[in-house]
Amino acid sequence: MNKRVLLLFSVISIFLFTSCFEFVEEVTFNKDGSGSAVLTINLSKSKTKLASIMLLDSINGYKVPSKVTIRKKVQEIVSKIKGTKGVHNVKNTLDFNEFIVTVSCDFDNVEALNEVIANFSSKKHIEAIKKNKHFTFNEKSKTFTRSHHFDLGKEFRKTKNQDRKVFETATYTSVYRFETPIKSTENNQARISKSKKAIMLHLQAQDIIANKQTIKNKIQLEN
Repeated sequence: MNKRVLLLFSVISIFLFTSCFEFVEEVTFNKDGSGSAVLTINLSKSKTKLASIMLLDSINGYKVPSKVTIRKKVQEIVSKIKGTKGVHNVKNTLDFNEFIVTVSCDFDNVEALNEVIANFSSKKHIEAIKKNKHFTFNEKSKTFTRSHHFDLGKEFRKTKNQDRKVFETATYTSVYRFETPIKSTENNQARISKSKKAIMLHLQAQDIIANKQTIKNKIQLEN
């Protein structure tokens, strides 16, 4: 399986042992484009199975990473984020009881946020992320855009059939919060809150891979 496709690629191997995981992307934006972000990988629904697997050396031909290895890889990513210009208050949690990983930070602008996302990816994809920009915010037009450049379907087709089961019940959720009310959204699967200051997108991973749904969105804020 191409582990570089997903965030936290260095610990993604534990996903190969369970198809029930959630990736949650929460970003709060201020009017000037600064804000805070929390990225979460939640495997708690499979915690009993994972706890048993962590006792093994390997499974299905894959080496089971130790807790020490996982902590080391997560800390490497966190250290890179801490060294990113325009990023502050970096924190992370790694819960081996519930199998939940979180990384959070404050950022000065969306350029810094894009740098944060790049730190989760392989060297091969860093420049592409920086060039394509997963996040943009036009302060003048009050437009926020979420994009991505990975062809998940192409990467998925490279995987073994047994590894594809990883995505059977996997989900992606994004929650974006703004100080200014949301006027419109281009992604028809996204849901605007009653306050109009938050928007959520919840998708099945298989739908994203099959290009039936997309995480891309363009959000127009009120002037």
